Amino acid sequence: MLAISNPFTLGIVSKKDFCNRNEELENLLSHARGGNNVVLLSPRRFGKSSLVYKTLELLESEGFLCVYVDLFPVISERDFIERFSVGVFKGIGRGADPRTIGRKVLNMFTRLIPSFEVKPDGVGISVKLDRATNADLLLDDLMDGIYKYVKGKKIKACIALDEFQEITELPESKKIEGILRSHIQHHKEISYLFVGSRRRILQDMFSKQRPFYKSAFSCALKEIPRDEFIKCIVDRFKESGKSCPPEIAEGIYEKVRGYPYYVQKLSSIVWDLTTTQCDPELLRQAHRIFLETEGIDFEGIWSSLTLTNKAILRAIAKEPTASPYAREYLERYQLSLGGAQRAIKNLLNKDLIEKVQDGTYRVTDPVLGEWCRLL
Repeated sequence: MLAISNPFTLGIVSKKDFCNRNEELENLLSHARGGNNVVLLSPRRFGKSSLVYKTLELLESEGFLCVYVDLFPVISERDFIERFSVGVFKGIGRGADPRTIGRKVLNMFTRLIPSFEVKPDGVGISVKLDRATNADLLLDDLMDGIYKYVKGKKIKACIALDEFQEITELPESKKIEGILRSHIQHHKEISYLFVGSRRRILQDMFSKQRPFYKSAFSCALKEIPRDEFIKCIVDRFKESGKSCPPEIAEGIYEKVRGYPYYVQKLSSIVWDLTTTQCDPELLRQAHRIFLETEGIDFEGIWSSLTLTNKAILRAIAKEPTASPYAREYLERYQLSLGGAQRAIKNLLNKDLIEKVQDGTYRVTDPVLGEWCRLL
């Protein structure tokens, strides 16, 4: 008898595991079909990548060329061009005979040299960048080549640039933004998804005085509705032969403020601990395990902060406030006004804290906030 596998997904969620997001999905599909660009914003671990993958999956079934590029690790202008190029070649080669990919991109570029290697697990793709060629010309070549391919094939395309705000860390960021905008404004058959979790910085990239101003629609992801997620949790348990009462599923949702990744992970731990039916004690055990495992990641975040940033982060975790510069608040947490102002600006840019509609500052990640309160 085969063992039943855990029904909760910790990576990219797709197919039957995709819970709700129907309105956002239809919105992105509509924009892509219309050739519109979209800025997709949300905190980290909020389900952006799963939504983007689902969008690309459906568009690809409609004949779109779909490209996904993860820019989180980018370290230089040439690294950006190389990662972007590889993403394009992967999109073109997806589902094709490995022996014909080279012919598909023949004469597509003049300065970029793709390399394809057939391996047992698929096709390895790399790009050689001529060191003697100016990076601006390489980026121009890439953008011209994409458009040439789409026009030649008489197809539409959707290109997702995940963690797009990371290019602002590069010395050449303004120049890169300018080159991209100069091409993208003419790419009527291509829709671009600019995706990011450092929301403040990404929004600034599309503000006045920046090349991308008024070039894209904005879409901010919200929490998946409580009732929808509770139903998903209950159904996953039932389908796998176990039982999760709705009140326990609601407890899972509430403990992590509905964050999709955390809901999946805490549900996964609860499922592992459950023999037939989960109960409040199993949820408490699972939550303790959950905090321990997430703490490893949070230690890395914590150690990267200055002492003042740590003090502000912990203060806001313990006491969310609309008045972080009030004398009483600063004295209570032994903070100076100048230090608090600099720290809050930095933590906002890192998206570690956020200012919600009522003006209250709170820790963006609810689990990080809980971890800080326990320090």
